[in-house]
Amino acid sequence: MQILFLGQGADLSAWERRGFAPAVLTGPRPGDKHDRHAAEVGVEPPGEPLPDGPFRRVAEAIAKYRIFPPRLAKRVLRRTPIQVGDTLGLRYRFLPGVGLFIASRVVDVFNGRTDGVWRSGFTYRTLEGHVMIGEEAFAVEKDLANGKVTISIESWSRPGHWLTRVGYWYARWCQLHAGKSAVRHLQEIATTEARAT
Repeated sequence: MQILFLGQGADLSAWERRGFAPAVLTGPRPGDKHDRHAAEVGVEPPGEPLPDGPFRRVAEAIAKYRIFPPRLAKRVLRRTPIQVGDTLGLRYRFLPGVGLFIASRVVDVFNGRTDGVWRSGFTYRTLEGHVMIGEEAFAVEKDLANGKVTISIESWSRPGHWLTRVGYWYARWCQLHAGKSAVRHLQEIATTEARAT
């Protein structure tokens, strides 16, 4: 975690040199929090996703890490679309004039048809020094038979820093708020946004 004051830039390169915390590599354990945020965001005709329908709009946003509303967090990354091995940073607004900068590394990117569903998205894992230990997957799916398009954010986590252990109630509130805000943001992209660059 890096604390940023008004006007201070985030340093992604420092995070790019970090590895995963050993505890994240062993996977979830009893007592970890498991979250799932999901919503249906539209319906397309059955079959492959439309070129500019809700599925493709959300898939593009996820691939560009445009998941969280900008008023909540600013993304910091080197390229889009993201690829396995990329380090993705987020600058959260913590207090007026104070931000928190954290980063995770992409461990899986997926886009394709499996068992009657077209699924697109990625999974990332927290890095050493992150306030949490865990993984999170962001996905959009289209049921090819009925055309329903859904988004989901699934994660497991536990405190990874002494601050999150001391203030765990607040860290959990922030996690849940971020997940719900991300779903609402992706819903807006699916239903109202023209294709963005």
